[in-house]
Amino acid sequence: MSAGWAARAAFALWAAAGAACAVIGDGEALTDAQQVVADMKIGPSDLKIVGAVDHADRRYRVGEPIALSVEVNKPASVAVLRVMPNGATVLIFPNRWHPKAQLSANAPLRLPDPLTVAGEAPGVALFEFIASTRGDSWLFSRKPQEAADFAELGTTTRALAKDIVLSLQAGHGGDTAAAHLSLRVRGD
Repeated sequence: MSAGWAARAAFALWAAAGAACAVIGDGEALTDAQQVVADMKIGPSDLKIVGAVDHADRRYRVGEPIALSVEVNKPASVAVLRVMPNGATVLIFPNRWHPKAQLSANAPLRLPDPLTVAGEAPGVALFEFIASTRGDSWLFSRKPQEAADFAELGTTTRALAKDIVLSLQAGHGGDTAAAHLSLRVRGD
């Protein structure tokens, strides 16, 4: 088995695992606010984006670091959102340490580097991974406020989802892709 074939097979498996995960194990579903973001209609295209976490069971304790990684199959601008159960949405990539959204093809990036994103409260957390071969969406250039590490996007997920989709369609001509990953944060 060649290394290239093994890498492509691992990427395909990773993509399948991350593509449809709105329900975790014990029937714990996304909230309505999270589901709106997970249901955004982006793509289809030849561009693929995959996100992963460091725990195979996608279960964490409050305050436990969550190490994310993201990979695209062709050069693209990438954004990663964290959507909490109440709809509070944060752009965790690009961020203060990595202001450039551009990723190379097949080169996984650990997020956020140098920090990890900790589970802040019990519940289901959603991570939305978005990529575009055209980097002209506001999503890829949004900066955090003053001393903040990440850009806060608010809690109105319906308006936010609509704005994201429209910003990716402006001018057309580029490939876009999205994937999401949900995980459970417990308080014990």
